[in-house]
Amino acid sequence: MSSEAFRLWLAEAAARVGAHSAACIRMDNPLLKKRIVENNALVSDWLKAGLHGEMDYLERMFAAKSDPWKTFPFARSVIVLTFTNRWGDPAATHPFPPPPDDALLGYISAYAKEVDYHSNGQAMLGELKTLLGENIEAEAAVDTKAVYERLFATVGGLGVIGGNDLLRVPDRTNVRVFIGCLFVDAELPEVIREPKMPFACNDCLACIKKCPTDAIRFGEPIDARKCISYLTIEKRSVLNRKEGEMIGDWLFGCDECTVVCPPKDKVDTRIPVDLEWLLKTPAAQLRRLIRSNAVAYAGVTQLRKNAVVLLKKSHLPAAGELLDWVDKKTGSALIRDQYTAW
Repeated sequence: MSSEAFRLWLAEAAARVGAHSAACIRMDNPLLKKRIVENNALVSDWLKAGLHGEMDYLERMFAAKSDPWKTFPFARSVIVLTFTNRWGDPAATHPFPPPPDDALLGYISAYAKEVDYHSNGQAMLGELKTLLGENIEAEAAVDTKAVYERLFATVGGLGVIGGNDLLRVPDRTNVRVFIGCLFVDAELPEVIREPKMPFACNDCLACIKKCPTDAIRFGEPIDARKCISYLTIEKRSVLNRKEGEMIGDWLFGCDECTVVCPPKDKVDTRIPVDLEWLLKTPAAQLRRLIRSNAVAYAGVTQLRKNAVVLLKKSHLPAAGELLDWVDKKTGSALIRDQYTAW
């Protein structure tokens, strides 16, 4: 197949599986090798500085991420997809019941809507593998394997890295896409795009200005320890008082730096959650409810720990009453430790 024919085929295949855009990179691409080496140095320094907080898995995965040729020894090419999973779509659905008007609320990031993006991305890449043919050996990666997904996406010309370290694509008004990589054993023609961005990130910096915790600073690596998404999802230990203040009213994730990669959303696409419902509904029932949702990664105990933090900051009588109930009923050591921490 000629390069032009493959370019057309890839565009059609990407649209067929529901992707937003696609690129194909040869694993012997010299720019890819150069960018991997450069990124390894940056990530190594970031890890040594401890800016990853409790995300120890990033240290464990570093060796595999730093050498994709060893991690995927069979691979001759990699196809990179971006997909939206309806992130930012006000009509996107989620499994959480609507809260009563007088409910004590916490919020979940808008990206945790629809079916978990990991599952959707894997399904897309699986369908793409089928379209490539039966004799193709391939391995898919969607945010859980040792892959620099954003790096591959930028080498493929699908977008640029914004100030918040997320991929910003040229033909959407925000950064809200996910990335999947399909490593294949075939030497496919390269499909490298040229992202024509409507404006440069350095001319905007809205995401940096909007960050409420100063986790994002211009020209500096992100300090994950100050990031609300990290604090609510990845930090599995007790939040101290300062961290508790940092998370605002978030239970899972944060949308502050994504909704302002202009323009700002016209509607609030966060997911409101009734804290009383979250704390009093049987855990097994909650686990079934969130099983195919992105919040399953955090789990019920983590969500409830964060709910306790939000209640402790509230001065409403209903919050105190709910905390008293937690004190009497919780069987979780982590939740109890959070309750008594400050």
